[in-house]
Amino acid sequence: MKKILLCTLLLFSLLALCACEEKPEETPPPDGSVHMTATIKGMGEKIEVEVLESDYASGIYLVITGEQTAYLDSEGNTLSRTDLSVGDTVEIFYSGQVMMSLPPQIVAAKIIVQ
Repeated sequence: MKKILLCTLLLFSLLALCACEEKPEETPPPDGSVHMTATIKGMGEKIEVEVLESDYASGIYLVITGEQTAYLDSEGNTLSRTDLSVGDTVEIFYSGQVMMSLPPQIVAAKIIVQ
């Protein structure tokens, strides 16, 4: 009788351990596919934006651009940085890395004007 009780207890313990699957933390993918929709608030060396929609960001961000940044319109036509204006709604694609400054800063891989 003790062996049956011990085996049953052992079986339930193993089942309980198998059922406790840990859910991974949600982290941004590292391939540049993290994006945000934002409104341009200021144009300077860095672009100041206010985030409208994002899974990972909110508030004001500074966007760093460079030669690696692609600029497109909503139809996929190539633009330049000078085509951006204060008030534009843009979708910004970046690596997911955020510089913890005030305001936070990101490096844009692609900016699409909506």
